[in-house]
Amino acid sequence: MAKVLTTQADMDAVFRKMERDYGALTKKQQAYAIKEIGRIRGETAEMLADFADTDGVIKQQRTARLLRELDVIEASLRSNGTIVLEGIIGDSSEWTTRAITAGMGVTLSATQFDRINKHVVRYAVERFGEDGLVLSDRVWGLSGGIRDELSTVIRTGIIRGDGINAMIPKIRKVYDNETWKIRRLARNESVTAHRAAIGYNAQESGLVKWVQFHAGVKKSKPCVALSEEDRYGKGTGIFSPVDTDLWMPHVNCTGYSSYVLDERWL
Repeated sequence: MAKVLTTQADMDAVFRKMERDYGALTKKQQAYAIKEIGRIRGETAEMLADFADTDGVIKQQRTARLLRELDVIEASLRSNGTIVLEGIIGDSSEWTTRAITAGMGVTLSATQFDRINKHVVRYAVERFGEDGLVLSDRVWGLSGGIRDELSTVIRTGIIRGDGINAMIPKIRKVYDNETWKIRRLARNESVTAHRAAIGYNAQESGLVKWVQFHAGVKKSKPCVALSEEDRYGKGTGIFSPVDTDLWMPHVNCTGYSSYVLDERWL
């Protein structure tokens, strides 16, 4: 049975523990995204093999047709990337909702649970980030960048007369060089969903009126500024659960929010 929350310290402890546990979840999600999106390397290697002669060399006359086939690779990367990231968003939302209800000792109906998570997924997928892009734009940018790098590597290799055995390690390097982008994208989308779920759970409760923003371990300037802001005259760092600027103040943000205990709960 969950501990009955009677003080703000109890409440803060619930959210500190949730943030620690969530850190482990998001690391697993990042590794999963890198692995799943990286599966496209096998498709690329198979494509090269299909165009190569028995000696492993690809004739220059086939270059244009081969590069056109990269459109298929890019489309696959885009589709798979979207599925993976939307899955991470949904997973983060559901995990957060369960962690909040368990930590606070409250129960949600199946309808409430689904409603919260649908709100979160819609928000995360459709939101415009500080880059002015929505999720699909970010996936397109990632897949397009990888395609351009692959095109350069393949074209150069064909011109030099390299065999596919020489080109495949360079293909792998293209993906390896992009893993930091995949990791950052997976983390940012997951964190956004996690924080949005905190906000939507507060709204669904009908009891949580305010949240406290904490600057996080990195204490970035934007997060410190939010933690010191008194937007509503309720004290520094106190915000409404619907203040979406708390959900992703900047890329790679480590700040987090906790609920402010309402006297009616006591």
